[in-house]
Amino acid sequence: MVNWRALSQTKQDRIWSEVNQLIKWMPGSRFHHIIPPDPYRVFDISSGMSSKAGHNDVSEVLSDLETSILKAFQSCTGKHDVIYALDWQHDGYIFSPHQTVPKDEFGEWPVPVFPNGDYYFFFYQDFSWGLLGDPWKRTITVFGKELLKAIDKYPPILFQDR
Repeated sequence: MVNWRALSQTKQDRIWSEVNQLIKWMPGSRFHHIIPPDPYRVFDISSGMSSKAGHNDVSEVLSDLETSILKAFQSCTGKHDVIYALDWQHDGYIFSPHQTVPKDEFGEWPVPVFPNGDYYFFFYQDFSWGLLGDPWKRTITVFGKELLKAIDKYPPILFQDR
């Protein structure tokens, strides 16, 4: 099975409808607040967008973010479980964190963890936990007890106070 399968438009529309209800998100409105279910934590990721940090620092931090999040996803899922990877206004995917994650020509996942211009959302198959990247607020919100515990176990450098 090839990992990271594109979602059909019908499936993607259904998932976005569920997501918009779950996180009370109204994309396109002036008040595009993301309000995830409790428990959740919001992490400021603006340092990952900083041009003050050296280029190598930023790429190391982003690589660490990807590695840590993948470990957290793996610890919260069984071998046959899947995660939805959603990129606002672009193709969404379904994938297993236990299989190889393909990278594009920029060395990124098909839907990156770090929101570098688009909203990037990841949801467990039953929507009980997820990760929500907001490029405008420069935050990543993690919700769901299980994923929060995994993030504490595998904390990305970007989520730690420096």
